[in-house]
Amino acid sequence: MAHSHDNTKKRTFSHLTPYDRGRIGALRDEGKTLQAIADVIGCHKSTISRELKRGTVT
Repeated sequence: MAHSHDNTKKRTFSHLTPYDRGRIGALRDEGKTLQAIADVIGCHKSTISRELKRGTVT
């Protein structure tokens, strides 16, 4: 049986701004968790983790 995919919802993605990266760094310096930072920034905690791993956070 073939599966039908209903893609009526369009995903939207946005890049983090330099300001967001600065906020990530500041919140991490305050000892905030990845989830707490993600809630403030408005993205998924894996996004925060990847940014920290890449070293793009100032």
